[in-house]
Amino acid sequence: MYPGEKVLYQEGMSGWESLRGIPPGVRLLLGIDGSLTRALEFLGGGPVSVELMEPPSSDKRLAFLCMPGLGRVVQALTSLSPPSDPKDLSILTDPRPIGPRLSESHGPLYREGLTIFQSFGTGFPSDGDRKSHLLWGRVYDLVATPGPRLTIREWFLPSLVSFLELRKKS
Repeated sequence: MYPGEKVLYQEGMSGWESLRGIPPGVRLLLGIDGSLTRALEFLGGGPVSVELMEPPSSDKRLAFLCMPGLGRVVQALTSLSPPSDPKDLSILTDPRPIGPRLSESHGPLYREGLTIFQSFGTGFPSDGDRKSHLLWGRVYDLVATPGPRLTIREWFLPSLVSFLELRKKS
């Protein structure tokens, strides 16, 4: 885990009681096995766009997922596990959502090893005032067989949490 992150749940090691303090809509998105991008598209009523940021290294991708009308809702750091095929590096620079891009080139995907955490900020310069907000996040491996293994760390930004809580109250 990164400094400042507190693990709330680890698949196969934690009980459900550790998730009780997380708002239900956020908890649902944190725990889904399917595509977060697709869930955000249904919630937002339109396509999710990706805003690529300067990555911390060439084997990583730092991006924001943006919903129609809301803008940035998730920040994601994706790492390609070595050894990797050099042509798989193009996945990290593709401006499309990573899951659909990976399944397009490698077929069905599966998720392994979900960990849910909370933190104040993501540790990247783009945080701005988010360092004062509690963020919910998750980290897991996205695996294509045969193909690459990606480790994906996602932080749910305050705009997404507010949107989900408004929907809950309606």
